[in-house]
Amino acid sequence: MLFSSYIFIFGFLPLALVATYLAGWRMQPLAKLVLTVLSLGFYAWWRPAHLPLLLFSIVFNYAVGGIIQKAHERQRDRAVKFWLVFGLVVDVALLGYFKYANFLADNLSGLFGFESTLPPIILPLAISFFTFQKVAYLIDSARGDARKMSLLDFSLFASFFPQLIAGPIVHYKEVVPQIQTRRFGKLIWRNMLIGLTIFAIGLFKKVVIADTLAVEANALFDAGRQAHEFTLASGWMAALLFTFQLYFDFSGYSDMAIGLARMFGVKLPLNFHSPLRAASVIEYWRRWHMTLQRFIVAYIFQPLSVPLNRLAAEKGLDGWSAFGVAIAIPTFITFVVVGIWHGAGWTFVAFGVMHAIYICTNEAWRERRKQLRKKLRKAGKKLADPGALEIFGYHAITLIAVIYANVMFRAATVPDALDVWSGMTALRGFDFTLPIEIGWGVYLTLLLSIAIAFLAPNTQQIMSRFDPAYNWREWRDVAKAPISWTWKPDTKGLIFVAVILLAGVLLVQRGRAIFLYFNF
Repeated sequence: MLFSSYIFIFGFLPLALVATYLAGWRMQPLAKLVLTVLSLGFYAWWRPAHLPLLLFSIVFNYAVGGIIQKAHERQRDRAVKFWLVFGLVVDVALLGYFKYANFLADNLSGLFGFESTLPPIILPLAISFFTFQKVAYLIDSARGDARKMSLLDFSLFASFFPQLIAGPIVHYKEVVPQIQTRRFGKLIWRNMLIGLTIFAIGLFKKVVIADTLAVEANALFDAGRQAHEFTLASGWMAALLFTFQLYFDFSGYSDMAIGLARMFGVKLPLNFHSPLRAASVIEYWRRWHMTLQRFIVAYIFQPLSVPLNRLAAEKGLDGWSAFGVAIAIPTFITFVVVGIWHGAGWTFVAFGVMHAIYICTNEAWRERRKQLRKKLRKAGKKLADPGALEIFGYHAITLIAVIYANVMFRAATVPDALDVWSGMTALRGFDFTLPIEIGWGVYLTLLLSIAIAFLAPNTQQIMSRFDPAYNWREWRDVAKAPISWTWKPDTKGLIFVAVILLAGVLLVQRGRAIFLYFNF
């Protein structure tokens, strides 16, 4: 059941809202129970056979988290570590089996020349997302940041349908206190209107922009793959169409998730904040899939970087040697994990390695400027701030780097990605022909997507007066757009919502393109 489907918009969502608020009118625990059951039903709609896995994950992590919290209260550090490791091993093992077993078996059989007897394993929907959420909960419990709660509250926290399928990856402190307030389950029309507006913007991004670009992006990639050849024009057009398809697909989903949660009185954290307006790949990752980036920095990069920093200091390393140990090694490990988190395939590994190279280059450039600044300061001089042309260059380099990596992200195989790159770099000549005819509507949609991404305020900026996300105040001054506009619940504002909602609803009937991040 997609957020951008008639069965969801006109069936499940109204049912969930009416049932939850009617139950909340009688008693809050009943509202929580109703919403939890409906969220589990939402998950089971995709593949009922995988519901027991989600239920096991909920019950198992609730039990282990409770044990960890009790041990932490009693200051039993060894017990905390034991149960934390036990919980993490089980969670990661389940993710590894369902997501990577076939990939490993196929590659090992090819490497050692035996035939794999492992049957195809169907990937459970959202397993990467709900596994990371449970991992974060167990670690928060071990650190004393998560308190004991009822099984009902935990079940709602772990299965809340707006964020269950593709994030954001939320922490205890971001959601649980909200569902434990007296107001939860009570209808607040302000939240309903704000949530509907954010949802409508997200729906428009998904079905009007992303799905329009997806049709021709898929056609170009398919045509090039069949011919084993991309021209200069088809390579760049395929890469651009997919980049903005992916951008608005995930941006649209992120808006819809925040909007849906707000309808139920819950503010989710930001997960997307105009990343293509970033002037560096480091900043790009701070604003793309923000809760995933937060997770990998806190639980993968920092645990690797801190001891490696200490090791570099103990060995007396400095300069680029220290940089390699303390920055490059943890960055490469972290982004390989990011790559394979997205999917079990060599293209995703290569995607992670590419971004690791980008990040290390970015960090090296920053370190170089830092050293130059110190050197000039000693000489009584000052390093000039970047001018407009230099800043534009940073933006252009970041965008091109992201586009090239997105080709690897989209390609079915590494050789397919190399074919696209060969076209983009004119290795096969300056051929400006396309293998398919692209309608003017797609070109207009691409231009619209570029204008929105670089010039227009994003959804949270449009809704800034209503504190649209849990952590909005931390980001309100970041990525400001050249064009400024904020939504108001007046006649013009309501017409705006009606128009984009109607456009989204009317175009839903063109097809049922799944959100790209639903695959992960």
